[in-house]
Amino acid sequence: MSSFVKRGVEVVQLDLTKPIEDQGPLDVIIHKLTDVILEADQNDSQSLELVQRFQEYIDAHPETIILDPLPAIRTLLDRSKSYELIRQIEAYMQDERICSPPFMELTSACGEDTLQLIEKNGLAFPFICKTRVAHGTNSHEMAIIFNQEGLKAVHPPCVIQSFINHNAVLYKVFVVGESYTVVKRPSLKNFSAGISDRESIFFNSHNVSKPESSSVLTAAEVCLVPRASMTVSPSGFPYRAPLDKIEGVFERPNDDVIREISKALRQALGVSLFGIDIIINNQTGQHAVIDINAFPGYEGVSEFFTDLLNHIAAVLQGQAPEVTQLNRSKLLAEQTSGIMDERICCASTGCLSVMGKDSSWIVESETNSSVKLQHQRLGCNSAVSPSFQQHCVATLATKASSQ
Repeated sequence: MSSFVKRGVEVVQLDLTKPIEDQGPLDVIIHKLTDVILEADQNDSQSLELVQRFQEYIDAHPETIILDPLPAIRTLLDRSKSYELIRQIEAYMQDERICSPPFMELTSACGEDTLQLIEKNGLAFPFICKTRVAHGTNSHEMAIIFNQEGLKAVHPPCVIQSFINHNAVLYKVFVVGESYTVVKRPSLKNFSAGISDRESIFFNSHNVSKPESSSVLTAAEVCLVPRASMTVSPSGFPYRAPLDKIEGVFERPNDDVIREISKALRQALGVSLFGIDIIINNQTGQHAVIDINAFPGYEGVSEFFTDLLNHIAAVLQGQAPEVTQLNRSKLLAEQTSGIMDERICCASTGCLSVMGKDSSWIVESETNSSVKLQHQRLGCNSAVSPSFQQHCVATLATKASSQ
């Protein structure tokens, strides 16, 4: 509770119903503005007003550091764009230890040419169908599609992604600047490759991957696979007789691989607070990135506040690598996606700059030794995790009681 105070940081509440200019100057802003961005996209008048208001403040104060850059958040909110970014990063890295699943976006109802498009994009049954928007309650609603009949239940716009057997283990990587924590979670069990007569499975990924989750969907069965005859279905896809038990290759994530993926994302987007969902292919041992999350909940990360404070200190002292990439990332966000000649991949275009509807937090510090932060002000909106707010409130009370 006292970590902020020990570092000379004072936490003060920011009232966004009042002019931001009157509450500044702000040197750094930490935010979780995903809800407002999405509401602005839905033409919500209040959110649109917040977008304009905050954009005006940012335009008037280009020296203010944003954690994380809003163009990057817009990219991470769109699974199609974030998956494409990962594909480009992997293509540039050329690391045989990394191979994320093929994907494609479906923008209209499945027709006669859908199967051909799926095959052209390198996908094969079964695959997972996800909402294109990677935030909100609905974003956790997914389906596993095993055959052409299952495509009838797909509701575009959505993203489909090949399913990779991974022995029902998901590794959630929580990133804070250069620090990261890997948390093991339950995940979907193995399914046979190829078309089968299974009915589509609809599930909530949040419920499946809870720490205490236990269900038929997460009960991995691992054994040696007997030889199975392979035939070709009328659609041209290979067909394998249904086999629930898949040969298992148990591998833990490699620290070097995670570090390189995290570094590449930080450099590409200028982000520092994000999560990466990684699975290990149980046939090849390769790492597969299946989702990226903007400012996750950091559940299970005991050193989150320490890592955050260290990162804030690095940002304010101009030592954080992703901050040095900030201006470049903003320029990239206005360009078409592509792999740059350096290890930088473009963000998406058209990100809206917004601020949360509720009250926010400002972190303010006093000049002292190198252990403490210099006099800076850092704003955080209240949409960040409740534990972060609780921590800030407790610190604020400690600070006030000592004065």
